[in-house]
Amino acid sequence: MRREPPSRTPAQPPHDLISKIQRRLRKLRRLFGRSHWTARLLGLPVERSAGHTASRAVIMIQIDGLAYRQFERAVKSGRLKFLARQLGRNAMELREFYSGLPSTTPAVQAEIFYNVRTAVPAFEFLHRKSGEAFRMFDPEPSATIEKELEVNGSKPLLAGGRTYSNIYRAGATDSHYCSQDLARRELGKMIFSARWIIITLAHLPVIGRMIFLSMVEVLLAAGDFFRGLFVDENLWRELLTIPARVFIGIMLREYIRFRVLLDIEEGARVIHANFLGYDEQAHRRGPSSAFAHWALRGIDRAIRDIHRAANRAESCDYEFIIYSDHGQEETDPYPKRHGRLLETALAEVFSTGPWSECKVVAATSGKRYAGESGSKFSRARRTKEGEILVAAMGPVGHVYFPQPASAAELEQSARAIVANAGVPLVLWRDGAIVRAANANGLFELPRDTAEVVGPHPFIAELSRDFPALVCHENAGDLVLSGWNPHGKPISFPPENGGHAGPGPDETRGFLLLPESLSHEAAILKSDKEPVRGSDLYRLVHDFLDEERPVAKRVRTVPRADHCLRVMTYNIHSCVGIDGRLRPERIARAINRFHPDIVAVQEVDAHRARSGRFHQAEWLAAHLEFQHVFRSMLEEEEEKYGIAVFSSLPFDTMRMDLLTKAGGRSVLAEARGAIWLKIDVGGHPLHFINTHFGLKADERNRQAAELLSERWIGGIPDDEAVILCGDFNATARSVAMQRLAATMQEVGFAPGQGRRAATFPSIRPVLRLDHIFTSQHLRVGKVVVPRDLPVAIASDHLPLIADLEWRSEG
Repeated sequence: MRREPPSRTPAQPPHDLISKIQRRLRKLRRLFGRSHWTARLLGLPVERSAGHTASRAVIMIQIDGLAYRQFERAVKSGRLKFLARQLGRNAMELREFYSGLPSTTPAVQAEIFYNVRTAVPAFEFLHRKSGEAFRMFDPEPSATIEKELEVNGSKPLLAGGRTYSNIYRAGATDSHYCSQDLARRELGKMIFSARWIIITLAHLPVIGRMIFLSMVEVLLAAGDFFRGLFVDENLWRELLTIPARVFIGIMLREYIRFRVLLDIEEGARVIHANFLGYDEQAHRRGPSSAFAHWALRGIDRAIRDIHRAANRAESCDYEFIIYSDHGQEETDPYPKRHGRLLETALAEVFSTGPWSECKVVAATSGKRYAGESGSKFSRARRTKEGEILVAAMGPVGHVYFPQPASAAELEQSARAIVANAGVPLVLWRDGAIVRAANANGLFELPRDTAEVVGPHPFIAELSRDFPALVCHENAGDLVLSGWNPHGKPISFPPENGGHAGPGPDETRGFLLLPESLSHEAAILKSDKEPVRGSDLYRLVHDFLDEERPVAKRVRTVPRADHCLRVMTYNIHSCVGIDGRLRPERIARAINRFHPDIVAVQEVDAHRARSGRFHQAEWLAAHLEFQHVFRSMLEEEEEKYGIAVFSSLPFDTMRMDLLTKAGGRSVLAEARGAIWLKIDVGGHPLHFINTHFGLKADERNRQAAELLSERWIGGIPDDEAVILCGDFNATARSVAMQRLAATMQEVGFAPGQGRRAATFPSIRPVLRLDHIFTSQHLRVGKVVVPRDLPVAIASDHLPLIADLEWRSEG
């Protein structure tokens, strides 16, 4: 039976008092915070943490259509200030994200949400089984494709989560502004709800900001309207751009931001939000345009607010993933370049030859494409008699003939389309082979992918994806592409930015991963290889699996050159500077750097304040390390002390106190050390972990005891020694000078440069954690990581050093 916490608790160091104050302030902030009581007013279950059992959770933010190159430009120009700070602090790692083909949201999200590649052949296409022309922003087509994904794909990634402004719901229990959502009904319910009237009044500053931003956007849109009218000369299209900009760029963005903040209060385990503002503006004015990049400022602020709320969440440990599903290429609209619509040009091409009696019909001319009676037709019939269907929404189009065509007829048609219609690239199936035609002749894929596409960072990936796209069951008999490696590409609708094809910008998005995930995920391969949707699916799916360890030991034996990586880390009872008890963060911080031996201080065992579990045993199990623990303070079953984790077998030589509690000061804690002996490739190594006291006279006595014959002084001169820990003293102190006179301190060896501070973690100014070695060892690389995940995990930063044996003689 579990005992009640003891009435008298051990003396606590000053930083424990600071943590208590932080926790109290945090509770007050949550109590009076708008998001907190708004969630309660809406009847949402606001979760609370229970000991160390906080759930793993993920927030995925998609910035639609932002290419890697445009992302870098926005970071440098200050449009993405928050994300630039995250990169500058090494809180997130930037990777290339490969979209696959077609490089369009329905295909990429199918791969991320269901682990299915090339789920659709384009944004608009003929669904042969139903006989309908599908546009993936329509509710029925997206629902149909999602049902197919549920049958053919893996478990939906967002199961039980929340999703906003996406193509698919992916198993989410709550979705808004996705293709299948009827937003008008939901808004109607909200308008007539008394709760929403109260919430509106309470959030007047937020609503006022939204109105102000909308007015600014209207003024900007008005200026852009006259510019666009001068360039595009289409009054109606330019007028429609103004309300679209305000709704997507301001209102939809702010609504998503508000709802995600509520989801965080509720404790949703997986949240996916897609911000569309940049993509929409890039389609109209081009991906490099000032108006497209202007939208990124508001998106950056929304991401900042969501990130801050996630860091304050109590019930979940949120990891933050930010990515773009694809990019965009600067394109010329086909009608502008050729002075006619694509359907008109194809009608002229097919006016002679085997299809001369057929009529060319655009899929966008109606929602459905069915027989004369309105009934759906069979897959074998393909299209209506006497009609050729053209689906071209973006720089990729599909041509569907009413009857199957021979290989010779397809080649003849492809050559004619390139020569007479001005389409840069046409592809088709020839049995098991995929053929392509452009102005330079005929090619075979995947063999000639590099010649067809030109210089590209992902040639190997495109060689696999091009055949999959052309051979898709819903692909056209001919696949049209606006890609031209020797000139500016074209897009078939009237847009100045397009995506769906193989261009370097449209297939090269970006991915921002938190350091804890990027170093943990072996599935992400090397830093030089791009990440694609299926990789991201496995990463998030594995992370959310509570049965999997939070960290994995990567290296089980020392390096061949007998190099040893050592870490010392005061883990502050696994309580971070945010006041949250999170041993998972400590495990990830340790695992990131793949140490062989880890010395940790301030470790709790069965203490009420840390959930009554044994932290050393828990960490050792998740890290898959051997360990030893020595308590310095004990109150009945509660213990507090130090531990060592090792990937190498060891013998415990001694675990004892250096000084007892009390003594000259009633506030002095008992302090001790752990002494292990390890065989490293035939080299005997003595490893000692300690935690010194807070007062100078304590530290002097503890240093003298460590150097005595009972400890280091009794070790043979020909055997190596490593002494490390939290010494609560800087290098200039008497105790440290005494140790440095006998051993070399890591960080002060020749060529090591200035010492790095380790305390306090968020803005370190003091070097309290040290590693000393005997002369048998040479110091290699020394690291004190300062990125945000490590800085939050404890009030100390870890100190890591690579050591190797000096050559004999």
